[in-house]
Amino acid sequence: MLFTDPQSGPQTPDYALAADTELWPALKAQLKKKMPAQVFSVFFADLQANTEGEKLVISCASPDVARHLEGQYRRKIAEEASLLGFHGDVIIKQATAPAAALRVAEVPQVTQRIQKSETAYPNRIDLNPNYTFDRFIKGPSNEHAYAAAFGSAQKPNDYHNPLYIYGGVGLGKTHLMMAIGNHVKEAYPWLKVKYCPSEIFQSDLIEAMKDKNLAYFRTRYRSVDVFLLDDVQFISKNADFTQEEIFHTFNYFYQNKKQIVISADRPPQALPQLHDRLQSRFQQGLIVDVKSPNFETRIAILKTKAQEANIEVSHDVIKYLATRFTSQVRPMEAALSILQFTSQQEKRPIDLQMAKMSLKALPQENGIHQITIEDILRVVSRTLHVDEKLIMGSNRTEQVALARHVCMYLAKSLIKGATLSYIAGAFGKRDHTTVLHADQKVRELLDTDAALQMQIDEMVEELKF
Repeated sequence: MLFTDPQSGPQTPDYALAADTELWPALKAQLKKKMPAQVFSVFFADLQANTEGEKLVISCASPDVARHLEGQYRRKIAEEASLLGFHGDVIIKQATAPAAALRVAEVPQVTQRIQKSETAYPNRIDLNPNYTFDRFIKGPSNEHAYAAAFGSAQKPNDYHNPLYIYGGVGLGKTHLMMAIGNHVKEAYPWLKVKYCPSEIFQSDLIEAMKDKNLAYFRTRYRSVDVFLLDDVQFISKNADFTQEEIFHTFNYFYQNKKQIVISADRPPQALPQLHDRLQSRFQQGLIVDVKSPNFETRIAILKTKAQEANIEVSHDVIKYLATRFTSQVRPMEAALSILQFTSQQEKRPIDLQMAKMSLKALPQENGIHQITIEDILRVVSRTLHVDEKLIMGSNRTEQVALARHVCMYLAKSLIKGATLSYIAGAFGKRDHTTVLHADQKVRELLDTDAALQMQIDEMVEELKF
């Protein structure tokens, strides 16, 4: 619980508000003590508020912040205020106009120099207006990535720079990146934002080299204030010039205090094709991951997607879909589209029988979730009773080492298309022979350890489901 512990029963305040003390500074001080530092820094540090009669009115710089505070924290703010003796209403609203001081404080280096038209250097890919923070479904699997992305959008160049977001396909990395761009364009319309998949960056660079116009290319990419580089795992190992250009572009943005956000399917150290110095640059900021959504989050995602698409579907069907699709969001959306089409063709409502029959023909790799490192880590941790952090760390005790070896063994056996280097990198190892050693070690144990064989069989069945 963020503010109070329900197990502890009724509480009395351990502090009191002096008669001559303003409410909001005292309230902020208490909130700061009772919530994670990252949450306070992102959502509360720069808030302004004043009392108007029996109301505490909190002014937010953007509608995204106002919506988030209203939905997640208003009741908690009111509870904490009551401990200070204030029992009126808490009102959260967007400020009528951005304060000039806020503009100067947050992005002092960009008041005069960004006056060029947006059309001077047009984006090849526009930001999707549907990818906003308030439309992103949060859960335990992505809440840290959400908070980091929101913080970077609230305070470009001042919060965490660079920000590196990684996770599997279809888990929301691009949504978060575009949400940053959309938020910045709304909150700071004088700033220029560029979203660019790495493949587009490389394509533009090749065109510029053919045309002998690298100066234009560099001006086009470096004239923005927020640079969102998506899917850097697609940069080829042999694309030396591309990596060289990204390195210098990164340095330019970093040295000029411009916001950089990068995404990939793996952490920087697990991308062996990247040059060491590029990996080093990507690791010098904040690194957050987006994991596969848990059951409750999948339920919320499916309900939201169905509502947005005007698809009438029962809770039983939602639960069935959330059970069948466990690692990615996109297959869930595809399943809903299939059910909507089937319902329209057969002119009958969607029910559980229709869902099972309509989705039965889907290929296994699309219909049943693709096994990920995160899936394996979770199942092995629970079965062998070893904490996930220990498995991913450097602890070499016998029990932890066995769990780590089993993870690598299962990854090598079950993850289709995974290279030894990929698996090694996922566990923070540079040498792919580590995976071969783990695989051999587990196979030797299975020859004599029937109990371990039974545990691994159970884990394989659970993962394949």
